Amino acid sequence: MMSAFKTMTAIAASTLALSALAVPAAAQITTGTSGTAQGTDVKAQTCGQGTSTATGVTVSGCADATAANGGTVNTSNVARANDQMGMQRSRATAVDEDERARAMTMTKVRQGEVVRSRTMTMYKQRGEKPVREVTTSTATPKSTTTKKRPR
Repeated sequence: MMSAFKTMTAIAASTLALSALAVPAAAQITTGTSGTAQGTDVKAQTCGQGTSTATGVTVSGCADATAANGGTVNTSNVARANDQMGMQRSRATAVDEDERARAMTMTKVRQGEVVRSRTMTMYKQRGEKPVREVTTSTATPKSTTTKKRPR
């Protein structure tokens, strides 16, 4: 059995927000999504989370894939952040002779405004139509909404 696992966290340096547009110090906005595509011999999963405060942003994510019977796996995880914005992308793919599983997560953060995370999973067996699912979560200082829908 082949397995791959990566985790990365990027944290932006905090700065003091002294402008009139700054979010109050107590405000923290956090959201994230995760998803798993799994078959008989293949599995791919990703996750992503973002947080915005008055002094900075944080993004993190993970990617994991497993394949049996001589299958191949591929994972990647990229995160970037500065004082005002953060972005994180995770991908995981597992493939064997007659199955394939893929999961992708993208998380974006704007300081004091909005945190968005979206995960797409896909599983396909040879001769069948792919099964897809998309999960989206958006958080603002006033509310958080999560949508889950098959495609």
